[in-house]
Amino acid sequence: MTLFVPLDHNQAPPSFPSFLVHTHDVHHHIRKAIRAILKARRLVVVCGAGISVHAGIPDFRSPTGLFQTLKRDNPKEALTSGKDLFDASVFNSEHTTSLFCQMIAQLSGLSQVASPTPFHQLLRTLDERGRLLRVYTQNIDAIESKSGLSFGVPEFEDKRCKPRSRVKTSPTTGPSDHTSSTGFTPPQPNSRLPSPTVEVPRCIPLHGTLQTLHCQTCTHTFPLEDYMDSLTSGTPPYCPECTQMEETRQLVGKRARGVGKLRPSVVLYNELHKDGEGVGEVVRRDLVGGSKGKGRSGADVLLVVGTSLRVPGTKRIVREFSKAVRSRGSNSSKEFPESPSTCAAIPSPSPRRSVESKDGCSPMKSIYLNFDFPVPTREWEGVFDAWIQGDAQSFAHTLMNEIAKEVAAKEAVLERKRKREEEAMSGEPTEVTDQAPPTKKRKTVIQNAGETTSSQKRTSSGGSRSAPRKPRSTRKSTQPTPSKAPASASKPTSTEKLFIRIPSSSKRRPEVLIPSRAAPIKEHGNLPATPPASHPKHRLRGSAGSKRDNEHYPPSDNTSTTDNELSDVEVVDEMTLPVFRSA
Repeated sequence: MTLFVPLDHNQAPPSFPSFLVHTHDVHHHIRKAIRAILKARRLVVVCGAGISVHAGIPDFRSPTGLFQTLKRDNPKEALTSGKDLFDASVFNSEHTTSLFCQMIAQLSGLSQVASPTPFHQLLRTLDERGRLLRVYTQNIDAIESKSGLSFGVPEFEDKRCKPRSRVKTSPTTGPSDHTSSTGFTPPQPNSRLPSPTVEVPRCIPLHGTLQTLHCQTCTHTFPLEDYMDSLTSGTPPYCPECTQMEETRQLVGKRARGVGKLRPSVVLYNELHKDGEGVGEVVRRDLVGGSKGKGRSGADVLLVVGTSLRVPGTKRIVREFSKAVRSRGSNSSKEFPESPSTCAAIPSPSPRRSVESKDGCSPMKSIYLNFDFPVPTREWEGVFDAWIQGDAQSFAHTLMNEIAKEVAAKEAVLERKRKREEEAMSGEPTEVTDQAPPTKKRKTVIQNAGETTSSQKRTSSGGSRSAPRKPRSTRKSTQPTPSKAPASASKPTSTEKLFIRIPSSSKRRPEVLIPSRAAPIKEHGNLPATPPASHPKHRLRGSAGSKRDNEHYPPSDNTSTTDNELSDVEVVDEMTLPVFRSA
């Protein structure tokens, strides 16, 4: 079953086809279709003449289309329909060939002055966002190339019907029959690496283009605009390549082979597409996916726009893509009651992964956008998940507005992220300063003999040790109050270094050299005292067999570390008071 979603709310619901599901929640399903298109990773678009009408290019089958106007403008030709001029039999007579050339010249003039429509701009935007896998267009105006999409069909070297002369290589041509639509080339017999790949154009013309003419004999291609005067007069031009080849054959005395005529490179009814192999290979790759590139997993969403789906080849392409995209998200079908609030009857989710959206309905995978549903309707039952009835340009405007909102939302998120980073960078130095530990000051107090401990011994030998750091919040409260030295002992402090000389003989007093440039000695009442754990009295309270706290410190150059060494208390008794003098 197919969900019916009209863009115009005043539009009366159609009575056919019978498998349509009607709903009053139009806004919800339009947003759902837009979300499916914008979230697609490999979107395939099949478009027809309906997207170019806004640019001034007439369609074919509408009451004001090309088929009806050609019949009306040529009453003497007894045309049953303008479709007769798009049949391969048009070249059977010079008169119909002349009418065909004049019509092509007129259409070419309209195409050259036409500008891309909003829907063409939407295709370009989707391509820039990386959502578009391929555009298959039935139009021959080539407006897609004006919007910025790459345009063309990849060619193959080993064609069944090779030209008699060497064909110029196109930039978009790919090599061999086994070359993929994405430009992959098979490895050479004597090479382990494949040849360089060629990118496939984003837009594939299914029915040719008005940009070129090609020779029916040698298949050489030429720009159509160079022969506009000849086509306007209704005379098909002769092929310059065949003419030059014929002159060369006459000079060497070979028989004449004839000169071919140029014809527009459009596909007519009842004839084969000259680039059919390339188109078929691209379609196959987009259906099943390739080994590399954007289409490695195949298309995941199908959008059919502005076409009545009357051409057999296009009908088959649409059917195959619809089957492929729907099979990637679901396997089986289920019926829904026809109620205003029901979702479309879309196949149930695959057991491998859940594809249901937040509202409980399966996502739209195959969407048809056109004023009229294709006929016969029975051929399209179960092909489309939704039929959006309305103008393609209006739907393009809605999509572009949603894209603009999405871009604005992303920019706002990036702006907020940038501001947070700037605030973090500006606040980082302050935080580091607050958390940095205070700078340690060098101890310059020479304690008296009664307070001499093992830490003084390490100080004299050049070593230093600080107590384990405590948290900043409790550092002040737990820090012991500095003990005052006796009045007899001096406490010189200076910004310069103090040099203590300890003579080898125990009878001489140690000398403290104070540099002449030393700053005036100041009192420091806030110097930390010796930690209780390292005080001699606390250390002497331990067991006699316990090791000393300072054993792990390296010995000085002038001291010995043998067991016969005097204890710390004896060292204090033996040492004499230092003598201070200026250097």
